[in-house]
Amino acid sequence: MKVLSAVFAIVLLPGAWLWAQQGQQAPPLTNQSSYPADTHRMSNTEKSHTAAGQGEIVDLNTASKKDIAALPGVGPDYAQSNIDARPFNSKEQLLAKKIIPQATYDKIKDRISAGGPKEQSLPQSQRHWSRA
Repeated sequence: MKVLSAVFAIVLLPGAWLWAQQGQQAPPLTNQSSYPADTHRMSNTEKSHTAAGQGEIVDLNTASKKDIAALPGVGPDYAQSNIDARPFNSKEQLLAKKIIPQATYDKIKDRISAGGPKEQSLPQSQRHWSRA
């Protein structure tokens, strides 16, 4: 019986712990386009754990999909549109590029910036072009 308990503790518990952790991890930084899903409605608790939920300014060029989606009136669908339209030279380009409607922009204009990198935020090793 002691041998069976030892096997359980050594083999099964770490596996159970890893399995339980799988559902709680955010996606890797290189693949944020799937989190949160476009049909997901973020709860107030989820929003409170984001930069927007903590009252920080959200940079359109560098923020994660989750941080952008937590802005009032934005949500995951507009957040993905923002990511697809990067880079932005100014926050007003959200309107010029028709990413969000004017009413949504009016809600978030004081909570966003476009000060981050002006190129797609991919690691150098993943870029398929070079600077001349």
